[in-house]
Amino acid sequence: MLQVNNLCIEQGGRRLWDGFSLSLASGERLGISAPSGFGKTTLGRVLAKWQAATQGSILFAGKPLNNQGYCPIQLVPQHPEKSFNPYRTVGASLHDAWQPDPDWLVRFSIKSEWLDRRPNELSGGELARIALLRALDPRTQVLIADEVTAQLDANLQKDIWQCLIQLSQERPLAMIIFSHNKALLNKVCSRVISLEK
Repeated sequence: MLQVNNLCIEQGGRRLWDGFSLSLASGERLGISAPSGFGKTTLGRVLAKWQAATQGSILFAGKPLNNQGYCPIQLVPQHPEKSFNPYRTVGASLHDAWQPDPDWLVRFSIKSEWLDRRPNELSGGELARIALLRALDPRTQVLIADEVTAQLDANLQKDIWQCLIQLSQERPLAMIIFSHNKALLNKVCSRVISLEK
């Protein structure tokens, strides 16, 4: 489904990724663990077409991704507050993407009254859940999750991951999961890449 070939990413005069390649099958959950500052967030931004790579190719279903229309690869960033317009309600931002029915709010432990608030009126964990739901538009085929449950308590983390695993099997939905928590990655992923250098 997703094929990354010889990807090089430079930022601020520094080469973060050099000749990186990977393949991701439909419904596969790939975990990537690496130290802080390694460039995981930047890699996620490039894969989701938020920024350009220096060189290399990203193919989806055998074709290059274009910049027109909805991108089937969606990123939920580590700091979700930066992905919301501070002057609009989070519900408006969610509904710009799609219109989930109330059952979706229950699945992700989202209170309906949160949708009438602006980003600065919600906690990081509350925003993370709404950003996650926003990214799960039915057109999304690859979800990139960058430390998405790090701000949640253990029980809520468990519930969210159970829901995501179920979704990955139902659609199927492929996932790339960035996390420092190797125990979590080993539990929820079908394959884990650990990068140390």
